[in-house]
Amino acid sequence: MTATEASFAERSTQIEVEADVDLGVTSRLLDLLVIHDRFPQRMNLARDGRTMMVTMSLLEGPSPESRLLAKMRAIPGVRRADTLAMPG
Repeated sequence: MTATEASFAERSTQIEVEADVDLGVTSRLLDLLVIHDRFPQRMNLARDGRTMMVTMSLLEGPSPESRLLAKMRAIPGVRRADTLAMPG
């Protein structure tokens, strides 16, 4: 891991969202991130049948992660939204 990657990892929060494969879910999730000024630095989308997994790295921002996660969980079609433990 480079010094830049280590610095990024120290200041970021890793979030994983499991949801239905649905354009409405994706749209609402991105809208929520923009509204909270928390657009991800990195984002990965994976699909398995009717389920999608969204993993993202968010830099520290104005709204607490707990509030953001609660709003993500309230989106219809989202099954779970959790922070991931940082390696190391």
